[in-house]
Amino acid sequence: MVHPKKTLQILIQPFNRRFIVTDRRRLKSGAIVCFLLIFLMLGPSSIHAQSHPGMDGFQLPPQARGDLYLSQGKFRKSLEIYKSILKDGADSGPIFRNMVKAWNAIGALDEAKKYLSEYRQSHENSSAVWYALGYLHYLKDDDLKAEELLKRATELDTDNGLAWNNWAASLAKGEHFQEAVEKVRTAIRTNPKELMFFFNLKKIYEAMGEGQRFEAEYNDSVKEGTKPLAWGYGKTLARSLRQKSFREYAKGNKMGAIAGFENILNIYRQINDVKGQVPVLFSLGLLHEESGNVQKGQEFFRQVLSINPDHIQAQEKVPPIN
Repeated sequence: MVHPKKTLQILIQPFNRRFIVTDRRRLKSGAIVCFLLIFLMLGPSSIHAQSHPGMDGFQLPPQARGDLYLSQGKFRKSLEIYKSILKDGADSGPIFRNMVKAWNAIGALDEAKKYLSEYRQSHENSSAVWYALGYLHYLKDDDLKAEELLKRATELDTDNGLAWNNWAASLAKGEHFQEAVEKVRTAIRTNPKELMFFFNLKKIYEAMGEGQRFEAEYNDSVKEGTKPLAWGYGKTLARSLRQKSFREYAKGNKMGAIAGFENILNIYRQINDVKGQVPVLFSLGLLHEESGNVQKGQEFFRQVLSINPDHIQAQEKVPPIN
C-alpha cells in the first residue's frame, strides 16, 4: 500500500508539466505545494516522460525552440528566435502572442510597442500584428485601445480566434458580459481545438454568476453529437474537476477526490478521449488503494494496462499471475 504522504505526489505524476513559478511566497505544507502544482497545470501529459536514444543532437524547428526557451524563462532568447522567424516571412498570431508574453515577463512592454508598431508600418494588413498590439494594450489595462486594435485584427481576418478571444477578455474585464460571450463563441467557432477559448468562456460565465451554463452546454453538445465542441467543453470541465478533486484530497476527503476522478473518467469516456483516461484510471487506483480497498485499486490498474500495456507504474502495481 502506498504511504499516505506520498500518494498526492504520485497522483500528480501523470499530469505533471514544466512551468514557470512567479509566486515566491513560502508554503508550509507539502500537500499544498503539490496541490498548487496541479492547479497551475494546463492538462495531462504522457505518463512516461522517457528520453529517446539518439536525440542529443536533434534540432528543434525554430518556433518550437522559441517556445521551449519561453517555457524555461529564457525570454530574450525566445524573442530573438521569434524575430528571426518573422524576418523569414512567417506571420502568425501564436508567435506574436508568445512574443508579447515574453516582453511582459521582463517588464518591457514599451520595447514591445516600439517593435510591433514598426512592424505594422510595413505590414498594415497583418491581422496578427494588430492582434499583438491589442494584446499588449490589454496587458497595460488600456482596454478601449485594446478593443479598437482587436476589432481591426478581426476585420482583417475573421478567423483570427486569438483576437476574438482577447477582445472577449477585454469586454469581460469591463463587465460587458453578453458581448464578451458573443466574441468568445466566435473564437471557438474559428478553432474548437483551442482549449484557451473554452477556458475563457467558462470564466466569463462564472463572472456572470452563471457557471452552470458551461456544463449545460457541454451536456447539450454530447447529446447533439457535436464532437469538436463536446471535446473542448469536456476537456475544460475535466481540468476544473481535477483541481477540485485535489483540493478534496488535500483536505483529507478521499471519497470526495474519488468521486471527482470518477466524474472526470465519465467525461473522458463521453468524448472518447482514451489517452486521457489512462492517468485518471491510475489515480483512481491509487486513491482506492490508499483508502484500504486494494482489490478495487487493482481493478483500475488493470484497466490502465488494458489501454496501455507498457504503463510501468501500473505494471508495478499489478502482481504477476503465477
